Amino acid sequence: MKRAIFSLITSAVISTQATAQSATETFCGVGHSNEILLTGPVLENPDGYYVSGLKTQLSHGDDRIIEATGTEFYVCTRPASTPDMTVTGAIHASDRREVSYLFVPIRPRPAGANS
Repeated sequence: MKRAIFSLITSAVISTQATAQSATETFCGVGHSNEILLTGPVLENPDGYYVSGLKTQLSHGDDRIIEATGTEFYVCTRPASTPDMTVTGAIHASDRREVSYLFVPIRPRPAGANS
């Protein structure tokens, strides 16, 4: 009985990790590496999360925030310049990046916290 429970828990953990890896590949592309070293630390605050290297605040409810398993933040970025910009705007934005997705580790809620 104990073996069956251990086996069930182990398979659930492995499938959760595979799901998390598959989600980053789906949103950021296959073989993408975490850009947290380039963007600097992510700071949690009452309004959401601040990506210090990009000077970007993501508020709670932002579609770019994805809760994920794991213990670390995972950042995907994209170039700030877009095809619909004017030439001058694209040149000015060419050396900047923006947050595409921010994977946030799921944290347990404090006792007594309401949803």
